[in-house]
Amino acid sequence: MSKQVRTWTVLSLVGAALACGQVAVAQQEPDWSKVQIKTTKVSGNIYMLEGQGGNIAASVGEDGIVIVDDQFAPLAEKIQAALKELKITDKPVRFVINTHFHGDHTGGNVPFNNAGSTLIAQDNVRKRLESGRHRRQWQLDQSGREACGQARASHHHL
Repeated sequence: MSKQVRTWTVLSLVGAALACGQVAVAQQEPDWSKVQIKTTKVSGNIYMLEGQGGNIAASVGEDGIVIVDDQFAPLAEKIQAALKELKITDKPVRFVINTHFHGDHTGGNVPFNNAGSTLIAQDNVRKRLESGRHRRQWQLDQSGREACGQARASHHHL
């Protein structure tokens, strides 16, 4: 390998490392106070909630609410408030169904469970949540690894 090719290779690698480092610094935790929960009626008593992360499906009935996924813990109160604003029921979220283990879909599990919701997940999702491995992968994804073109191990569904 010629000295010029080696020099360009090294400079290219250094440039890529610097770019990835800047992406990691730029991707910091969102300002949760600024996140708004948008509610859209899909059909009948079925709604979609959008905020930060994965969308939430909600089935609202007179006897309570079932939601599919619950975004992040700091948004749990805003999500519950958005559901109460629908004024269909005064009952709480009775069930939370987790589609998969990523933090933008399961981060609100603890606050919802503490408020009395029953959590439901497929066995592999439950095992991953119990192991804590999903937290480390979520942190890796948020640190800029994905933006730098490296292989992404998360967001694989069951």
